[in-house]
Amino acid sequence: MENIEEFTTRLRSIRKEALQNTGMRDYYHMRSIAFLGQVSFCLSLYACYSEWYVATVFMLAFSLMVKWLLMHHIGHGGYDRIKGIPSRFHSSRYAIGWRKYLDWFDWVKPEAWNYEHNTLHHNFTGELQDPDLVEDNLDWLAQARLPYAMKAVILFLFSFTWKFTYYSARTLSYSRNSNTDPINFSNFFDLRRAPQRTMWLEMFIPYTAFNFVALPLLFEWLLPGMGVPFFLCRMAAELLHNLHTFIIIVPNHSGEDLHRYVNISEKERGGGYYYIRQIRGSVNYKTGNEWIDLSQMYLNYQIEHHLFPNLSMLQYRRIQPQVKALCEEFKVDYIQESVWVRLIKMSRIALGKSTMILVDGNQSKA
Repeated sequence: MENIEEFTTRLRSIRKEALQNTGMRDYYHMRSIAFLGQVSFCLSLYACYSEWYVATVFMLAFSLMVKWLLMHHIGHGGYDRIKGIPSRFHSSRYAIGWRKYLDWFDWVKPEAWNYEHNTLHHNFTGELQDPDLVEDNLDWLAQARLPYAMKAVILFLFSFTWKFTYYSARTLSYSRNSNTDPINFSNFFDLRRAPQRTMWLEMFIPYTAFNFVALPLLFEWLLPGMGVPFFLCRMAAELLHNLHTFIIIVPNHSGEDLHRYVNISEKERGGGYYYIRQIRGSVNYKTGNEWIDLSQMYLNYQIEHHLFPNLSMLQYRRIQPQVKALCEEFKVDYIQESVWVRLIKMSRIALGKSTMILVDGNQSKA
């Protein structure tokens, strides 16, 4: 690319301005989303009591989505620079230790996810060192000698359970200082291994016991007859939440029009080369208003997020037109399409119908 230095300088000026513009408005916006998630959970209880079960499922799933959305953007440090806000919204404290039970009590261990996602995935996007490289992770399905329709059914069913059948194990396998073989289907229940013990004893069993045993029993005690309906709605919400997040998250870095990389030198890993790789290895969805952005967990700004991971949600919306215009000016590929289009393109990769654009650093030096 010509003028990569100028491109890098102007990108960094966009980031600098965004950081300067980050303030209490960004914080209140984040807190309003958190409040909306809490209201949604409370309304789901009323809906369940009133026997509006479909509404119950959707509101419970929405509250689960909000929890992960907050963990993602707060965990990246999007609000660290705002002075005067409660320290619990700092990335070093949010959902860490005992606070996970308040902030993000999930199948996934927050500390493991912070390292696997914030460090490895963001630093090695699209490389084999990237633990979230879809083309590599789903190669077993792409290469399976099964009818295409059967592979599509497997992918569809997997999407309903991916957080607890795949992502929790994945993040623990790539935790900081992990020195054991990755968790997979062959050793999923092997409690002799420390990561498996953590997964089952610290994450799966407590999460299941609280959400699918304790809460239904509590509501049955308080409001006789509500326990079983809440249990069934909570189960359905879990599956719906998995499906929703799978549709939003997995296609962000997968498609035949996106790049993946091998043999990247340390020189090419930094500076402007880093920005170019993030742009060409990521994709945006439709953007522009609160409903669109919230329903897509603000991951529809994936390009901007991978360029500048520690910005607030509002700043991504503000700078997106600037980044897109800059890429068009310098003729850098900037892909923005409907999430449904991207889901189809990701599925073609996962099912072995297409491949990503492979960029070999050794060939570029030849």
